[in-house]
Amino acid sequence: MKTIFTAILKGNLELKPGGVAGQAVDVVKSAVEIYQKTINDFLPTPTKCHYTFNLRDLSKVIQGMLMCKNEDIENKSDLAFLYINETFRVFRDRLIDEKDRERFNLMAHEIMENHLKLDWELAVFQNTLFGDFETNEKKYIKLSSTQELIPRLEDLLNMYNNGDNQTMNLVFFEDCI
Repeated sequence: MKTIFTAILKGNLELKPGGVAGQAVDVVKSAVEIYQKTINDFLPTPTKCHYTFNLRDLSKVIQGMLMCKNEDIENKSDLAFLYINETFRVFRDRLIDEKDRERFNLMAHEIMENHLKLDWELAVFQNTLFGDFETNEKKYIKLSSTQELIPRLEDLLNMYNNGDNQTMNLVFFEDCI
């Protein structure tokens, strides 16, 4: 399975000459280790019955990374931000309490540091978000801070509500975004 994921990610990253395709192997090794540790450490219980993870989740991490265009991945740091976003989106977002999320953050941080050879602070990366709704270009890019995004999302909601659609009354907050 690692070979397939590596080939897909590396092939996509090689589309940009001089890119970060060499990091694909390390990213996939890290993703597989995070997946294995997650299924061993975050077991389902009666209150956490949705803590079931399978290989489809691992493939969602790679699939999410493929949504970003190669020209938007300039260096190893950009790739790390993208990878962390997708890993947290697929695995951490399903964890229901702060204790489990913090435990996952520390575990993922250690594994990523070992495989990606990055010297980085967890706080810098843990709230990274990617999406395609910040600009009108519909590019999957690293998003601005939550406080900068909320006015953009409110404008999009107003455009939607002013159309022929049923009105949605939404309040945007960090977990929602």
